[in-house]
Amino acid sequence: MTPKRANWITIAILLAVTATLTYSYFFLVEEPYLRQRSKLHAQILNATAVSPYRYRVLAPLVCEGMTRAFSLLIPHDWAFYLAYGMLDFASIFLLLAALYLYLREWFTWEQALLGVFFTGAVMPMALRDHYYQPWSLLEGGLFAVSLLTIRNNQRWMMLILVVLASLNRETAVFIPLTFLLANLDVSAGLRKKTLIKSEPLLWCGAYLLAWLAIFAGLRLLQGSAPLLHTVSELLARNTKPVNLVRTLVNTALLFGPFWVFAALGLRNAPDYLKRVSLIIPCYLATIAVWGVWYEVRLLLPLYPILIPLGLAFLFGCVPNK
Repeated sequence: MTPKRANWITIAILLAVTATLTYSYFFLVEEPYLRQRSKLHAQILNATAVSPYRYRVLAPLVCEGMTRAFSLLIPHDWAFYLAYGMLDFASIFLLLAALYLYLREWFTWEQALLGVFFTGAVMPMALRDHYYQPWSLLEGGLFAVSLLTIRNNQRWMMLILVVLASLNRETAVFIPLTFLLANLDVSAGLRKKTLIKSEPLLWCGAYLLAWLAIFAGLRLLQGSAPLLHTVSELLARNTKPVNLVRTLVNTALLFGPFWVFAALGLRNAPDYLKRVSLIIPCYLATIAVWGVWYEVRLLLPLYPILIPLGLAFLFGCVPNK
């Protein structure tokens, strides 16, 4: 098969999977909860939403602009549907396309597509248990693009991604931290050298400053907001027996056998994938404290970390590429 034909087939497959997931999400979340979604959307734009929603402004701002434009031609409710439908489609496509390109760094065309197919098949587990969380879909795509950008040493593009991700959700802080891990020299201690060179360390500092500026700036501009849930309330909610069972089932189904495949693939994976995977404990610890455990949409950013590790176990990959 020629590369050109393979590219067209890949694009067609990605579009088909994305369209199916978006269509399903529309009837599962978008259409049934129009009033609740419209209310929270407006509260974020008016700076009256609770924390942390008040500070996740990227998706509402983008969709508000599209809604106003579409409202010139169609009724407002349909304009709202269309705006968020387009954002959902773009976010899912961004995640799947970036994941495919990322997997092609180490795997064949067929193997990379298998990883994307699996992701698309189990992603519906993340598209539930909420009525308005547009930043979660976008977060997964932005994180996947960030990993690809880190891999290709595109420093300025990384800065743009950090800014966008920070406007989307506060967990964007994990992008600079992942960049730092990706540039570690894990054998440096044995050679009595520094763990990281000065140049990537300076870039990491710049990314963290950009995140901090947006994190603080949004709270200054949007004002102080009451918390939706305290940490103690979340802990009580998460540890209810019924919710613990939901968490176990949802988490197991979200990645299926790739939980095991990834663990087995870690040993023989390229050094880059091993270093990047070190972000997983930090990310899971954050979710354990501030997240609702059974809402596994929070785990979407782990797809581009666990899927390549799982494929490394199944097929092997180019050593240390």
